[in-house]
Amino acid sequence: MTADLMHDPAMTLPVATSRPPAYVEAENATFRGPRGPIFADCTLTIRPGERWAILGPNGSGKGVLVAALMGKLGLLAGRLRHPFLEGDPRFADSVFGVLPPRTLALASMKEHRQWLLAREFHQHRWHGSLSWGSATVSDLLTQANVEQHNPFAVPDEAGARAFEQARRRETARFDLAPLLARPVVALSNGELHRFVLARALLRQPRLLFIDDPSAGLDEDSRRRLLEILDELDAEGMGVVLATERERDLPVGITHVLHVEAGALRGLEPRHPDRALRQYPVQVPVFSVPKLETRRLPSEIPILEVTNATVRQGDVILLDRITLRIAQGERWALVGPNGSGKSTLLSLLLADNPQVYANDVRVAGLRLGPGRSIWDQKSWLGWVSPELETYYPASARALDVVLSGFASSLGMHTSNSPAQAHLALTWLDCMGLGQQKDTPMADLTPEARRLALLARAAVHAPSLLLFDEPCQGLDSAGRSTLSAAMAATVASLSAAMIYVTHDPEEIPASVTRLLVLEHGRVKYNGPRE
Repeated sequence: MTADLMHDPAMTLPVATSRPPAYVEAENATFRGPRGPIFADCTLTIRPGERWAILGPNGSGKGVLVAALMGKLGLLAGRLRHPFLEGDPRFADSVFGVLPPRTLALASMKEHRQWLLAREFHQHRWHGSLSWGSATVSDLLTQANVEQHNPFAVPDEAGARAFEQARRRETARFDLAPLLARPVVALSNGELHRFVLARALLRQPRLLFIDDPSAGLDEDSRRRLLEILDELDAEGMGVVLATERERDLPVGITHVLHVEAGALRGLEPRHPDRALRQYPVQVPVFSVPKLETRRLPSEIPILEVTNATVRQGDVILLDRITLRIAQGERWALVGPNGSGKSTLLSLLLADNPQVYANDVRVAGLRLGPGRSIWDQKSWLGWVSPELETYYPASARALDVVLSGFASSLGMHTSNSPAQAHLALTWLDCMGLGQQKDTPMADLTPEARRLALLARAAVHAPSLLLFDEPCQGLDSAGRSTLSAAMAATVASLSAAMIYVTHDPEEIPASVTRLLVLEHGRVKYNGPRE
C-alpha cells in the first residue's frame, strides 16, 4: 500500500521553493516484522513542518510501524532513508537503528514497562527497603544514562553544559523536581509517563515518536500533554504520535495514517470539522457461570479500612483513609494520577507490607500472626494492566485462568479436574476456548484482559478489584471488556471496586464513590 497515493484530493500542502531534508522516506519498503513481512510496499515521506499521527486499533501494528520508521526493523525490500541525517558523521545507515542524540527518539510506556519487568517484581514498588535502593528519577536523567555514553569516552564540556540546560528545562516542563529523589519503580502511572516523555526529550531529537501518548493519563495530564506537543511544534521539533483514539490528537496534526492488521490502510488530512474514520465496534453478549461466593454474617463488611496511612520515605502516599464496603456493594475509586488509588489497592491485596501497620480487614479479618496473605487474597479477584505486564508471557491462556485458584502469577501448584473444567468453562464464556493453549504473549490485548478477568473470577471471590482495567485498549476492546466485567460482577453477586480517573468509564452498576486527591479522601458517599 502506497501512502503517497492515498492523499485526500482536498488536501493541499504548502509549496516551498527549497524544502529542508525530509525526516523519513520509505520507498516500496517491506519490513521484517516479528512474525514475517509487514507493511508491504510502504511508500511515505515525513517532512519538517508536518505533524503526523498513526491511527489504528489494538493489534494493528502501530508500535511496529514506529520501530520500522525509526530504522529498528530489517528491510526485506525497498528503501528506508532519513535524509535529514545524511552527512552526519555520527550516523550509520539508518536500517541498523543507530540513533545518536539529537536525531530520533521514542517515548513509549510499553518499552519502559518492559525495562522495569526485566529488573523488578510487581510488588517491588511497595517494598521500601528494596525500592529505595533502586535507580531514582535523577539517576536515569543523567547525561551518561540518557545518551548511553561509553564510560571511557572523553568528556565533552560544551555538551555537558547543553545537556544540563535541557535537563532543567524538561524537569520544569514535566514538574519532575519533587520526583527526582524517588525510585522510578515507585512512581505512579501518571508520574512514570511524565518521566518517560522527559527522558525522550533529553535526547534532544529532531523527530520524536510517541507510542500511545495518553495511556493512563487523567484529563488534566492529557490536556497538559497536548499543550507540550504544541510547545514542541513551536520549538521546531517534529512529532509522530501512534494512538488508537482521535481525542489524543492535537489540533495541529496535519497527516493521519491509518493502519490495520500490519498494513497501511489510508492517509488523510486532519480536518478539525470532520471526524476521522471510525472503526466498527461489535460488543458480544457474555453468559458466564453462576458461582456462589462465600457469605458472611450480614453485619460484617467485606472490606473495612480505618485511618490507613502509607509512607514511602518522606512522601505520604495515603493519609488517614477510611472506607467500609458492605457485601455486594459496587464502588468506584476515582482520582487523578498520583492520588493514591493503586496504593490503596496494594493494601487490600496484601502486596504492600505496610498493610501490617494499618487496620485493614477483609471478610472481617486483619492480617497478623496465624493469617496468611493468601487467605486474604482468596476473597479477592483482581484485574489491572500492571498484572498483565508482570504475568509470565509464556503462560498458556488456560494456565492463566487456573492460577486464579491460588492467586499466583504462573502455575506453581496442581489443580483438580473440577478446577480445570471450571477454568475451561470460563475461557469458553470469554470467547477464548479455542485459544486455551495460546501463550499470553500471542494473545491480543483484549484477549489478555479477558483471560485475566476469568482468572479473577474463577475462584468465586467476594470482592472484585478492577484497577484501570481498560487502560491501553481500543474502543472495541474497552466495550467488550466492560460488557464481560458487568456480566461477571452480576453473576457472582460480588462487591466491586472499579478504579479509574475517567468518570465516563464508571460502570452503571456503581452506587457509591470514593474520591482521592493527594492521598486524602475528597469525597465518600453516594454516586448521585
